[in-house]
Amino acid sequence: MAKSKTNTEDYLTMYRQMVRIRTFEDNANQLYLSAKMPGLTHMYSGEEAVAVGICEALKVTDKITSTHRGHGHCVAKGAEFKEMFCELLGKEEGYCRGKGGSMHIADQSNGNLGANAIVGGSMGIATGAAFSAKLLGKDDVTVCFFGDGATAQGLMYEV
Repeated sequence: MAKSKTNTEDYLTMYRQMVRIRTFEDNANQLYLSAKMPGLTHMYSGEEAVAVGICEALKVTDKITSTHRGHGHCVAKGAEFKEMFCELLGKEEGYCRGKGGSMHIADQSNGNLGANAIVGGSMGIATGAAFSAKLLGKDDVTVCFFGDGATAQGLMYEV
């Protein structure tokens, strides 16, 4: 019989995941500051608990969409550092073959439909994913991460 987790074990798992996100962000920032990474990057530092708190409740088949600050969401949903760093560095081994970079990173295998550099731009994608799950009779959920600036975008009201 499998032993169920205690709250303490759950909290430690979530804390470790937050530390993983911060570690990724610190390393990504160093790559950016040293001009080794093409393009821009927007840090998720200080927001780790949001991604972890939500993604810990999701299944692999559940979907997420993200913002231009998507590294934390990507890590929290199960992405691997190697493929993420390859993506940021424009390498073929990256999740989007190095073409998405920091602001458009996605990991379809873990249900991450991608980050979007347009404020509120992923809301339509999230709505489509949720509607698809409903039409297919799946119990999957879709989470759309966005910031407060996105609440003034027309797409939010349209979807």
